[in-house]
Amino acid sequence: MRRIGFVESNRSGSGFDALRAARGLGLHVTFFSCGLDRYHATPGGTEVLETCVDEVVACPTHELEPLLEAVKAVDAAKPLDALLSVAEYEVIQAAEAARQLGLPGPDPAAVRIARDKAAQRRRWVERGVPVPEFRVVTTTGQAARAAEEIGFPCVVKAVDETSGAHVVRCTTPDEVAATFTAIRSATTNRRGQARSPEVLVEECLVGFEVSVEVLAEAGAVRVLGVTDKILGGRNRFIELGHSFPTALPDAVRCELESAALAATTAVGFDLGIAHVEIKYTGAGPKLVEINPRPAGDRITELMDHSFGQSTMELLIRQYLGESVGDAGLEPRGGAAIRYLTADPGVVTEVTGLGIAAALPGVREAVVSVAPGGRVDPLRVNEDRVGHVLATAGDAYLAGRIAEAAAQQIVVGTRADASPMVR
Repeated sequence: MRRIGFVESNRSGSGFDALRAARGLGLHVTFFSCGLDRYHATPGGTEVLETCVDEVVACPTHELEPLLEAVKAVDAAKPLDALLSVAEYEVIQAAEAARQLGLPGPDPAAVRIARDKAAQRRRWVERGVPVPEFRVVTTTGQAARAAEEIGFPCVVKAVDETSGAHVVRCTTPDEVAATFTAIRSATTNRRGQARSPEVLVEECLVGFEVSVEVLAEAGAVRVLGVTDKILGGRNRFIELGHSFPTALPDAVRCELESAALAATTAVGFDLGIAHVEIKYTGAGPKLVEINPRPAGDRITELMDHSFGQSTMELLIRQYLGESVGDAGLEPRGGAAIRYLTADPGVVTEVTGLGIAAALPGVREAVVSVAPGGRVDPLRVNEDRVGHVLATAGDAYLAGRIAEAAAQQIVVGTRADASPMVR
């Protein structure tokens, strides 16, 4: 039996799907983690751990040396055939460990660049890839000057977070200073890793956003597809919906694909699936960021519905040393997800789930809160309160079905006297 190691997992789709795909391939799965509580607290997490994981190894996964020690001990007992991570905060360590064990994996140097939003932009500027105007700053004074030079509104963001954390559209110098201070006041990111001293201040792009899902192998990069996205959250950038594949005209889609391929090649990402976010502006495509791992937020599941096969299985086969360049992924239909939000406060009621779930084409209608629970202000993706996922003959129709179903669901709240501060 071949053996595969996973370093943590994301909890929004591709991570759990990768574990299921490994089980489907008949692999022995070792799960390296610094703690399982957050997985058990995620719907479906306990079931995945119990049915898809053969062995759990506890270690500080956010640091290379202790992770490497744990991985080498497992490999010495029974050699691993593959080691990977689809969790944003652990991709660097997993790539480094795989390289030291002589296992297939992306170039760790490329992954390191792709995990740092400032390093991405520096590389893209060098290679002529279109990016928003930006400044990398380390002090409040530098942030203020950068905002004045770039103009308002601008965006201030941490270089080492994900899921919309610490990404704020600022319209005044005071907002810039407050956001910069909030980022720098934390010495670690959300996974306990030492935070970069650098902060980005950049042009607020006006345009619509997509993500381009790409597959790298043997020195070549190909596009798997383009995902249409819906953003909200006032001065935050919260993802409220995705549809795959895109309904955009071919000419626009080709521009976006070309930009994503240039961005991926420029950072040197050379094995696996990457998630490239782009805004299409009046001046054409401009890069938002590249993530050196598969998309979260259930996008890979939308791709699976569209293609009729598991993208995570393809990824695992790559890490096992197989070529998947001729996998022949062609859309056979469309899929869409729409996320639910609610006013901040204590939940008083949840209604309409049954009606939403009964609509033809709806695959899932889920609410993650219950009466007595609390809804936080919409600041990061995790503050959403549920979703509807639908499939149809094309992505546009799937999106309309998901929207119609989502409109049936009401999460009522009452004002909370002591809202969470984050």
